[in-house]
Amino acid sequence: MRLVYCLFSLLITFPLYASPTEPLVKIGEGEMSVLFWSLYKAELYGASSSFNQKERPLALKITYLRDIKRDDLIEATEEQWKKIELTHSNIKIWLQQLKTIWPDIKKNDVLTIRVEDNLSHFYQQDKLIGTVNDADFGPAFMAIWLSDNTTRPDLRRQLLGATL
Repeated sequence: MRLVYCLFSLLITFPLYASPTEPLVKIGEGEMSVLFWSLYKAELYGASSSFNQKERPLALKITYLRDIKRDDLIEATEEQWKKIELTHSNIKIWLQQLKTIWPDIKKNDVLTIRVEDNLSHFYQQDKLIGTVNDADFGPAFMAIWLSDNTTRPDLRRQLLGATL
């Protein structure tokens, strides 16, 4: 009986999603390219088919089209935050957390961030690989793609479901 209780407790504690994007709806998708190289495909998911910055959960799914080292991803994240002029006292802490969460990426790997109210969960393929427990992190991370200051405005429009 005790085993049944423990299993039931686990079932109600952890959501049973087959994918970190369930039961969300795809808002838009696009591809990130630099010169002749396609780096990744990105898909944005939300509770409805139209983007609302404050609505949760929100998920960004990235399918990588080439190998990328973890340290290069972290450096690119920091660089993008600087370019969009994001300031926050926890940026250094977040970058350290990402070093413990993110793996080196191989071609066709899928990384997804699912932003809840106070938590941001990272998945590789559909397996949870880490969580950042800071309500400010998810919006700051998503701002790389979704802020008005993004360095990739065409990709932003595609992710938000607008046609070019």
